[in-house]
Amino acid sequence: MTLRSASKAIAAAGLYFALAASTIHLTSYEGSIATVWPANAVVVAMMLQRPRGEWPLYLLAALLGNGAANMAVRGAGVGSLMLGLSNLPEILIAAWGLRRGVSADNKLLHDKGSVIRFIFWSGLLAPAASTGFGALTAYLMFGQPIGESVAIWFAADALGLLVFTPFFHCLFAGQYLQCFRSKSGAERLQTLALQAVVVVVAAAVFRQSDFPLLFVPILPLILVTFRLGWLGTNLAVMLIAAIGAVATMHGAGPVSLVSWQGFWVEAAFFQVYLAFLLLTNMPIAASLDERRALLDKLAQRERAIHVLAESSSVLLVNFSPAGRVTQVAGDAVSIFGRSAQDLIGEDILDLQEVCADALMSAHVEAIDNPQGRAIAEIELEDGRWIEATFCACYDSEGQFAGSIATILDATRRKLRERQLADAAHTDELTGVLNRAGFMERFEAAIADERTTGISLALIDVDRFKSINDDFGHPAGDAVLREIAARLVSEVRDTDLVGRLGGDEFVILLRTGSTEVAQGICRRIVDRVASEAVYLPFGQDISAQISCGLVYHIAGLGVEDMIHNADAALYAAKRSGRNQLQVAA
Repeated sequence: MTLRSASKAIAAAGLYFALAASTIHLTSYEGSIATVWPANAVVVAMMLQRPRGEWPLYLLAALLGNGAANMAVRGAGVGSLMLGLSNLPEILIAAWGLRRGVSADNKLLHDKGSVIRFIFWSGLLAPAASTGFGALTAYLMFGQPIGESVAIWFAADALGLLVFTPFFHCLFAGQYLQCFRSKSGAERLQTLALQAVVVVVAAAVFRQSDFPLLFVPILPLILVTFRLGWLGTNLAVMLIAAIGAVATMHGAGPVSLVSWQGFWVEAAFFQVYLAFLLLTNMPIAASLDERRALLDKLAQRERAIHVLAESSSVLLVNFSPAGRVTQVAGDAVSIFGRSAQDLIGEDILDLQEVCADALMSAHVEAIDNPQGRAIAEIELEDGRWIEATFCACYDSEGQFAGSIATILDATRRKLRERQLADAAHTDELTGVLNRAGFMERFEAAIADERTTGISLALIDVDRFKSINDDFGHPAGDAVLREIAARLVSEVRDTDLVGRLGGDEFVILLRTGSTEVAQGICRRIVDRVASEAVYLPFGQDISAQISCGLVYHIAGLGVEDMIHNADAALYAAKRSGRNQLQVAA
């Protein structure tokens, strides 16, 4: 045991004595059982914030404080010890049961579940544990009927724990001070003013005994509940309890209107009144605090999302079910050329003309399929790409609230995809289209109904095997690269050049003119034959090509054109090579 632990236990004993003595003096009838017993709540609140190894020290403090208070006020001897012992099981059970419900941030009542747990342990189980022995002691000491003793003891201890434990727990944990410091000057004045109204109204109601105005303090209490939350509500109920208990024990206040039934009926009536105040406002206050905490978390999360979005290229946009922008987070300027604030209230079709239809389609698809996602990839007018991923969103009550879109600049990814696609369709040696790439584009051209005229030229290098045999494969590769370069230089941008494999090339000429197609092919044949191929290791090689040309006519498919062009190519080779032959 440390000196600090001992000093805290001594403080607990002193505070217990002060509360117990004042409560016995002010709220008990001729020294009998007090109407409300807050002293146990002090020790329970302290135990909730101390290690369980120190709990026996606090139980001893409660025993000493209780005994000293009873001896000082009632002059009791052995009875003081018996009354003190009867409270120990209640304190221990309440502390043990409530300890498991304290949240990570040291809050006792933080949601509806914790309220139910608190009422069960503090309002039922813990006071029930002390009622039998305590009521029996009161019967023996004061001659109070056992039935009345049981009822008054149970209600007094239950109300004491329910009303005062949260207050002392928050007080010892520094939550009242922290809450007060966090408020602005105006908010502090509002807090003090609301509590002052509660005190004034409660004092006015319990000062008079002519009218049953017990309902009046409920009005400022409800206002405190909604404006100040659980901390303010608990303090307000405690103030009403203190004012009402003192007034009732002195025969004043609306409760005295039932004095003809006897003191114990007055006490029971007042206890029921306090229980009503507490149990009607406690769940409301806890629910409001839970909702405030949720809203704070949502606000923090929204701020974090804004910071994250603004520091990245991601844009988050919320759309209403009708497609209007409700929220924007991130850099909207780089994507839509407008600030995020300017987009609020805009219709999805007005964001940018080039992407309006695609965004609306994805929005509708996300709404129609709430469990899935809808993705739109859009190329902007400046050549950039954006990717928008839509999913349905819901409000805090689970009601459909529209969609949320994550929009990002996908230009780099699309360029990379295009580069990979081009690489997959490019001949590694010559840089022209490979067989797969050429055939894909050739088949698309044939299938396109808008195609008005195309021609296909098959080209083969004459005596290429001899080049490989005489000069080696590196020389053959150099010849193929040079011929491919000359083919590309002689055709137009709309034409396609490919290598089918080996020394065989193919050209798709997009022209409906037979004269133009033949002119290009003859120019290619002449160009290859007119200039020798220079090899890196100092030699020159003369190369020639043969070419077969076929025109596309209605009903002629891909295989047909290749077959006819191939036949024309071999006719050129049989006719002496280094020439063009047109398919019949």
